[in-house]
Amino acid sequence: MQVAHSEISLLREYRTRLIADVVTGKLDVREAALRLQDEAEEPGPPDALTDAADAATDDLDAAPEEAGG
Repeated sequence: MQVAHSEISLLREYRTRLIADVVTGKLDVREAALRLQDEAEEPGPPDALTDAADAATDDLDAAPEEAGG
């Protein structure tokens, strides 16, 4: 279980760095963005695995509840 949490943390760090590189212009994504516009015209069925992963991530990001007395 600890390995999974470590891998999730590394993936989040990678995602953050990737976004920062795109925003600051260190990574040129114009060509990929043009291809995405073409794909957006033909939406496919929703991805159940992505939806489940997003729901799991939301649960991980939620603040823990405080124990009340």
